[in-house]
Amino acid sequence: LCGVLVCAWCFGAAEGQSNRTIPYIAGAWELSYTYNELVGPVSNQVANPCKGPFPYTYSWQVYIWQETTVGNGTTVTTGNIRVCRYNLEDCSAKAKRWTIVQGSRKHIREKCPFRPQDEHPNDLAQHPGYMPGGYVKELVPTDKDNRAIDPPSKLWANFHVPTQVPYAYGVFCEQFAWYDISSDTKQTPPYDGAWRYDNETWVVVRDISTCPCFPACADCEERLPGTKIKQVKEDGGACLARYGVTPSQCENVIVGVSGGPAVFPPETTGLELDDFGEPQVCFSYSTLKGRRVKGPDALPEIRSAEWGTIGVPSDNPAPPDA
Repeated sequence: LCGVLVCAWCFGAAEGQSNRTIPYIAGAWELSYTYNELVGPVSNQVANPCKGPFPYTYSWQVYIWQETTVGNGTTVTTGNIRVCRYNLEDCSAKAKRWTIVQGSRKHIREKCPFRPQDEHPNDLAQHPGYMPGGYVKELVPTDKDNRAIDPPSKLWANFHVPTQVPYAYGVFCEQFAWYDISSDTKQTPPYDGAWRYDNETWVVVRDISTCPCFPACADCEERLPGTKIKQVKEDGGACLARYGVTPSQCENVIVGVSGGPAVFPPETTGLELDDFGEPQVCFSYSTLKGRRVKGPDALPEIRSAEWGTIGVPSDNPAPPDA
């Protein structure tokens, strides 16, 4: 199994970068996470704190700002982005600072080792079911002998990215923590009240089904080498030109995976605290898909010294081939 998140050493090709253009994805997006796999601690032989049913889908509305610059008189995009769930967060303070890069072997090896984040030393005291002072623990799965093991995810292990140039563009193994409540999605998810630690990867590709010539031009689709990820052929637009279409007329989409440990309060699981007086831990994994629902004109302006110019859409116009 040669998955991007658990087997980075499977990259066997020589290092290098291609001259492909960084994709431009600024705008309002809908990201949907489908949880197909929930795993309880191996050492827990009595009850599983993970909650179903399978599959379960979260959908978030997300703003993505992206930096562009001018070089030799031409507007080009950089990989610098800010990401915010705009109906839930104060984007000026809570937006994530990520970077779209090529997923080279070197980058994957540096980014993808699992590093659970404990970003809330005091925050959990205000939430029912958690111990005062917060919850601090090295959240790594263990076997029956209490030895650390890799997160046991088939979804992660089966998600491949190219192992040679041209590498895929995306955001690889961004790791963050967040508090999950049912009101976030206006649904009744089974993860209500969990503090979750996610390790998330996006791959950005152009989707053939969004091209104006589809389905006639379905033959202009290819798989990223060594993966199951499909995209519009990267042949300089030759195939689409037969149908009077350019690649820029086809939309970028996001595909990827996410997941990691989730800490549930006893009120959610109905389980007692463990032998160390701490809540039970579940490991949940999802596939994700994203589509842009509005362009960069939908983004609000955020002006601050911390944001610089990236928060002003008019200062970051779309490149001509976006």
